[in-house]
Amino acid sequence: KVCLSLLETIERKEYKHYKELNIDTYNSFIGSSFEWACDDCLREKKAIPAKPGLQMTPWTPNLAYYDTHLVCKTCGTNFTFTKEEKQHWYEQLQFVLDSAPVNCLQCRRELREVKAENKILSDILQKRENTIEELQTVSAIYRKWDKTEKAKYYEALIRKRNH
Repeated sequence: KVCLSLLETIERKEYKHYKELNIDTYNSFIGSSFEWACDDCLREKKAIPAKPGLQMTPWTPNLAYYDTHLVCKTCGTNFTFTKEEKQHWYEQLQFVLDSAPVNCLQCRRELREVKAENKILSDILQKRENTIEELQTVSAIYRKWDKTEKAKYYEALIRKRNH
């Protein structure tokens, strides 16, 4: 009933002459591919209701979110794309509804960290002159990435500046 009510509200907004069209909300609901949940699943917190007005979608929005089990592309472990994450992705971040993470949370965090470190390196290395602190940062990042030759190069620059 909860999801049907949401769908009917959407259809009333979408179709100016909703009553005259005699739309069978139930059959359009059953034959659809969007996410929804029964009242029991919502009541038992197996699913959470969605806020369709916050979703960015050219087609029918999700009416509820439930956990989905996926496999991480990077490490191969099984992980859960939780109903709460889905709500955040689709309603706050406004990702399209057919998007889903390809990596587990740990791998996503690691990838974000590497991207942030790459940005730091890029910002530092594009300057004409660098401070000793910046060179130490560059060296530390290269050490962390196990790029010892590059780390040694920047450490040598630091020693040269200190003398």
